[in-house]
Amino acid sequence: MKPDIPKKAPGQKMIKRMPLRTKWILCVLGGIILFAFGLSVLANAISIKANPAAPVVTWLLRESYGIVVTCIGLLCFGQAIRFRVMMDTNRRFNKMEREIQRKMKKNTKVPQ
Repeated sequence: MKPDIPKKAPGQKMIKRMPLRTKWILCVLGGIILFAFGLSVLANAISIKANPAAPVVTWLLRESYGIVVTCIGLLCFGQAIRFRVMMDTNRRFNKMEREIQRKMKKNTKVPQ
């Protein structure tokens, strides 16, 4: 007998049902926070690098960490832009669809 295991994790189901506007807001905030944090870590690594007595491993690891976090922040922000474009596109298509339906109702009325 096979155990009944759901195919998707509960978090994936929640994110899939989440509206685009909520995804957009979360990605924008997360992206900005990660980008700013990555830049601050990078600045800290550069200040450590300026000290000639500092070991190379210390500033090299912090610099790498700062670059990775900054890139992840940019990726989140790019995803937020993608969600925003999807929101705008859906809004335009819905508006066009309503106009077409209005025209069809107008043309289908039979004069008496």
